[in-house]
Amino acid sequence: MRIKLSGLLFVINKLLISQTLIFGYLKDPENKPLNQAVISLGQDGKFETESDYNGYFEFKDIYPGTYSITVNKPGYIPVTFNLTLSSEGLKKDIGKIKLEYNSFQVEEGMITLMEDDLSMDEGPSTVGQAGIGLLQASRDVFSRTAAFELGGYWFRTRGTDNRYNNILFNGVSMSKSYSGRPDFNNWGGLNNVIKYPYERTENNTVSDYSFSDLGGTAYYTTWASGYRKGLDFSYSLTNRTYQQRLMITYSSGMTASGWALTLSGSRRWMEEGVIDGTYNDSYAYFVSVEKKLSDKHRLNLTLLGAPVRRSGASPNTQEVYDLRGKNYNAYWGWQNGDKRSERVKRIFEPVFMLTDLWNINEKTQLTATVSYQYGYNKSSRLNQYEANNPSPTYYKNLPGYWIDRNTDEYETLLTAWQNNDPAVTQINWTQLYNANKEAPLYTDPYSGKTGKRASYFLEDNVIKDKTINAVAHMQTRFTDNWKFFVNLFYQNTESVNYGEVNDLLGSDFVLNKNSFIQGDGTSSSKDDYNILKPGSVAEKGDKTEYYYQFFRQEITANFITRIAMRRWDLAVSANIGRNESYRNGLFMHGLYPDNSYGKSNKKNFTELGLRGGLTYKINGRNFITVNSAYYESSPVLNEIFVNPRLNNDITPNLTNQKINTCDIAYTLQSPIVKVKASGYYTRVKDAVEITRYYAQGVGIEGTNGITKDAFISEVLTGVEKDFLGAEAGIEWKVIPTLSMIGMISLGQYIYSNNPSLYVLSDVSPGLHDYGTAYLKNYKLAGTPQKGYSLGLRYSSPKYWWVGVSGNFLQDTYTDISALSRTMNFILENINNPDSIYPGATPETVKKSLKQKQYQDVFMLNANIGKTFRLKKCSMGISLSMANLLNERRYVTGSFEQGRYSNFVQRTEDQAREYPLFGDKLFYDKGRSYFLNVLFRL
Repeated sequence: MRIKLSGLLFVINKLLISQTLIFGYLKDPENKPLNQAVISLGQDGKFETESDYNGYFEFKDIYPGTYSITVNKPGYIPVTFNLTLSSEGLKKDIGKIKLEYNSFQVEEGMITLMEDDLSMDEGPSTVGQAGIGLLQASRDVFSRTAAFELGGYWFRTRGTDNRYNNILFNGVSMSKSYSGRPDFNNWGGLNNVIKYPYERTENNTVSDYSFSDLGGTAYYTTWASGYRKGLDFSYSLTNRTYQQRLMITYSSGMTASGWALTLSGSRRWMEEGVIDGTYNDSYAYFVSVEKKLSDKHRLNLTLLGAPVRRSGASPNTQEVYDLRGKNYNAYWGWQNGDKRSERVKRIFEPVFMLTDLWNINEKTQLTATVSYQYGYNKSSRLNQYEANNPSPTYYKNLPGYWIDRNTDEYETLLTAWQNNDPAVTQINWTQLYNANKEAPLYTDPYSGKTGKRASYFLEDNVIKDKTINAVAHMQTRFTDNWKFFVNLFYQNTESVNYGEVNDLLGSDFVLNKNSFIQGDGTSSSKDDYNILKPGSVAEKGDKTEYYYQFFRQEITANFITRIAMRRWDLAVSANIGRNESYRNGLFMHGLYPDNSYGKSNKKNFTELGLRGGLTYKINGRNFITVNSAYYESSPVLNEIFVNPRLNNDITPNLTNQKINTCDIAYTLQSPIVKVKASGYYTRVKDAVEITRYYAQGVGIEGTNGITKDAFISEVLTGVEKDFLGAEAGIEWKVIPTLSMIGMISLGQYIYSNNPSLYVLSDVSPGLHDYGTAYLKNYKLAGTPQKGYSLGLRYSSPKYWWVGVSGNFLQDTYTDISALSRTMNFILENINNPDSIYPGATPETVKKSLKQKQYQDVFMLNANIGKTFRLKKCSMGISLSMANLLNERRYVTGSFEQGRYSNFVQRTEDQAREYPLFGDKLFYDKGRSYFLNVLFRL
């Protein structure tokens, strides 16, 4: 009888519990509903939900007890309060919760976002890649601190670059098929509308909207009704990648007729930055129109674009920096009293998106987006034909080139550099025009045109992409604690790539030939870029040097399930994908007549992946999480084709990258202390790295017999990398208004094997096998491997704040040249293992090939700000300052020049006071500031 009575009581208790309900409404200061806010309820169990378009939220089947409820929405001050649910009350109406605006939640950290500090195609891909600090900022204390405090110093969380970051707009991936990297230029300046991700998952965490990657996922929505109703206007003054910025944004909110409109526009500009000869003139626009068809159905049309025009800065050797200082830039010179740069980027790739949201029922929702992106990405550079290198930092144009320094020529050159004679230290545009005036006459045998062919000309490297995306996201609840998600992705990319004559510099046309290859005078001459039109010329706006298309199609399916239990949360994500790529050559290169014109072989890859996350809830504030994944990532276009400008050659032994990754983390979330501590390990296998540069000492048989000098594509296959580390962050409210914030990141990022190396050159057809590249245990470059930050922040109840932080960065290494780590380095004849260079012993070789480690540095940051309540609007002003001590010794990126790839040349060069081909470096720009004034109506 006792057992039966206990069972009956248990059933009654379950029935009562299953009917309990906690609900409420979220409002903004104007009493308008707030959707997409995250409401967390936790004690023994942790529950989370989101507010709908009416601001409504609810929790079902909650056990009686006292709970802490936290409400978070980007742009608003978080709210935390306690609530008691008795066993007698089946429903608990919280009522209206009003959130106050937090005008500067992100603006305080804006100084870390350097969206324009992107690569200008100088050296290895690890150089010039910007930290994407702000976009990586998440709600956990470690990631937020690492992004805001160290992101501006090129610090990469867990050592991975933005190839492994997944950024989605309404489900559409913003990564480029060519490189696999998102191009932040496409939405730069749209900070008002693209700054708060709807979902942000860190590193190895399971995402609801994609399979994610090593750098996590940031999922942005552009629904017009999702933005704060009203008008925002801001003006910024800075000395970063621009000097001034204007932004204006208007949002109507959802009207009674079911329409919503959000508009945003900005301009960023500077006449000259901290680095000499750099400028920026960039615009951005955003239009989002939403129509509410019914309570269950909505449509949204989005148009965004960001026309960009900016100049780049050169990496330099230490000799150049010692002569001219760390603000020196070799890419510009005076022309008719104005500074003119040879390296200018012009980018405009607008995006159109149509998104449909269908609430099928109270448990199931379907979101679908189709998008189209097109436009151009142009990068200019000086080119020459049968002429000397025009760069002022070409090694023969520097004082360090002279061995005998007791000559008038050396003294004259040294004096010119020391006195900053612009005819020597910068590009001499007048000299280039004069050289073209004296160029010989040439008659084009193809068109019959006669004129002066250019010795020097400005060329654009052009990429014109057309990309169609179709994505679908479905989510459903099987039960209140069991969710299921499906993501489908389709992408079709057509990319046209070519060289284009930008400026003839006073000449009549460009000869479509390679002056580094000796032609044989026949109609199929090896020096001809296009033997379909032998000996042809190109005028302004014509294509030259290379012309080809890329085609790529991808389809991916991703399935996720989440189960929440009293003590455990489980998330599992599975992925399967298929893609196809090929090249279509539109020029027939004289050196590669058989495999440069027409379609290449198609390369197909299948991707599989499995990711899981398990969280143990010790209680409502302490959690232990384990994440693990194994997945395959197919090569991008730039890895499939060795040098698509020359031919259809495909990288040997090409296969998917295999990625194994796992981490374990402890999280404490309390009103006084927040802590995140984790350890992680990642191994990347079968990666491909391709670097292109001019090398000496490669020993390739060219068109003129054996040559040791060539422009080469260096191809590493089967690369393995290890990322091992530990990280921790803490935020402690010492008193209600004073917080201490700190983080530590300890990493070891290395090559973990000895991959294979191949070389493709512009003087000899075919891929040349150079055997093993001995890279094991060399450090990976592109980021400090250790970083620390400690700061204090005071937040006054009267809406002002001030903060200061100290940051320390350690273990920064140069990017090594792989060709110098092959047997070619020590052998005079690579085919003869006994032809070792004199003096090349294990000790001398190790010394010569030692990887450069740069100085550890300390950086001091500070910020201050205040918001004001006015009659009809609010106003705020904030000032962020980085590197207050003006530390200029910090090397943000560097790479070995592979020019000397054998022992004799390299050791002789290293013995010089200034090596001719020493490492090329980028230094930090020094003290910087970001002043922002914001008005909100």
